[in-house]
Amino acid sequence: MKQRAYKLMKEWCDTLLSYQVKTNTKYTNDALLCPACHVVHGRIPDLCFPLTVIWAETGDSAYLEQADRLIDWAEYNLKSTDGLWYNDAGNRWYGTSAFASLAIGDALYHFGDRLPEPYKSKWTALLVRMADTAATLDQRESFRPVSNYYCGIATMLAQAWRLTGNVHYYEKSKYWIGIALERFDRDGLLYGEGYPMEADDGSHTVDMGYNLEESIPLLLRYAELTGEYRELFRKRLYQHLEFLLPDGAIDDSFGTRHNKWTYWGSRTSDGLIAGLALVLDDPVLADACERVLTLYEACTHDGLLAMPMAHEAGQPTCLHHTFAHAKALATLACAEQIPSVPKTRLPCEVEYGVRAFQNGKLLLVSDDTFRATFSAIHAHLLGDHAANGGGSMNLLYHRKYGLLCAATTAEYEPSEPLNQQYLRNADQTACMTAQFVVNGEMACKDKNVRLCADGTCVTAEAERWNATYAFGDGALEISLRCADGVYHLPIVCSRKQRVTLSEDRCCLQIEYGPCIRSDVPLRVDCDCRAFHQVGGLLYLPIELDVHGTARVTLR
Repeated sequence: MKQRAYKLMKEWCDTLLSYQVKTNTKYTNDALLCPACHVVHGRIPDLCFPLTVIWAETGDSAYLEQADRLIDWAEYNLKSTDGLWYNDAGNRWYGTSAFASLAIGDALYHFGDRLPEPYKSKWTALLVRMADTAATLDQRESFRPVSNYYCGIATMLAQAWRLTGNVHYYEKSKYWIGIALERFDRDGLLYGEGYPMEADDGSHTVDMGYNLEESIPLLLRYAELTGEYRELFRKRLYQHLEFLLPDGAIDDSFGTRHNKWTYWGSRTSDGLIAGLALVLDDPVLADACERVLTLYEACTHDGLLAMPMAHEAGQPTCLHHTFAHAKALATLACAEQIPSVPKTRLPCEVEYGVRAFQNGKLLLVSDDTFRATFSAIHAHLLGDHAANGGGSMNLLYHRKYGLLCAATTAEYEPSEPLNQQYLRNADQTACMTAQFVVNGEMACKDKNVRLCADGTCVTAEAERWNATYAFGDGALEISLRCADGVYHLPIVCSRKQRVTLSEDRCCLQIEYGPCIRSDVPLRVDCDCRAFHQVGGLLYLPIELDVHGTARVTLR
């Protein structure tokens, strides 16, 4: 697994460097031009850690030189008056300096005794400068970030302490780690990815993409650096692994930053492997790490980490995915060798029926065939355009077929224009959430939906409609009730899969996939596929009119 991580990381890095531009001005020279967003993403110096790993392995000084050039580009173009780096040339946010500092610090931490002196001195001075400023951020009333930054700043300062011996950094890290420790709900889930952190229904602002790909790995790194909270943070990791799917993907179909969700995680976070690489002595966690790595390999196209079905859809790949997640692979490449990775059962593979989270507003189903997620959470970071609740079936996963349903935002409206791409040569895709639409109103926006469970049967009930999802005997039976509405059931489906519809339009068969039967005609174009950036998937849009009652069975 360690060798696989290094091989994939090197492939990514070599491809990323092929996008480097050479110009006659320091504003753009040596930067990486993103083929999807047509901008330079400001966090490209994060590559300094994986590039240093490749230098240490190959002895090729060109990789070290490239790492230093990316740092120089950021110093010239992104340096703020207080010594931190802005997120982008067009974005004044500076909290991401914690992650840049950690990347530089990881290079020093693992290879400081081997780095040529000019690089070591220069990078250490840069790290100290950023740590000095970060140590004063607790005094800034205007600095009110979301939770992954509390975890990041705490770990950044702990790392600076380990590298310099300056105990002041460690003492300051305690402030930030203290805030993170206070932000676990009764189920052990980290919240605070948005304000206000608690909604009127008792749900909290939880984002599983950021939690599993950034915050929890940072907390595990903090524990490694300080020797503190080791068992606590491992326990929290296990609690979050309820949302790691059997194929290594992360279920963030309900999260507060769901609009940045890509099936393997989040668009600009560092990757779950960064945390799992620190706890490989646990067989379940080692197995989880291997599954995530396998998914990264499967989603690599043209040398970059892509959204799962973007390549098939003809959509370009944003470089941010790759240079952020390359850091996670670098951590695994630096891990101690493990003899073998056993096959285990992940928490999501335990057949527990139904489990409730988020004050009963989030339900997970797990039986011998399916894994499903239903959300009626009120707590959100963004507006109604990003809604993904309303008792909708946010995710449906079949143990053999894989992903069947995955919610998107109600409308696609980038909250971070420099970090979220638009479709190439196409209008935006409609909402691909499995839900009712009544009089043009999407259920995912409705905050008055009641969600309940009885055995392995989940019911979502609103004023004008009712949907019951009964799991059992290898099938999902959906019973619908509405005076006059449309039920949408988009199914994740490749263009390569043949789709056939019966003459009465009540039976649909997807090649190598599910058979869907309905007691009312289905509206579907068997040749149509719709791609959506949230999730990064292709869908077969299916609709059925409900005038009274209807029943759909998926097997």
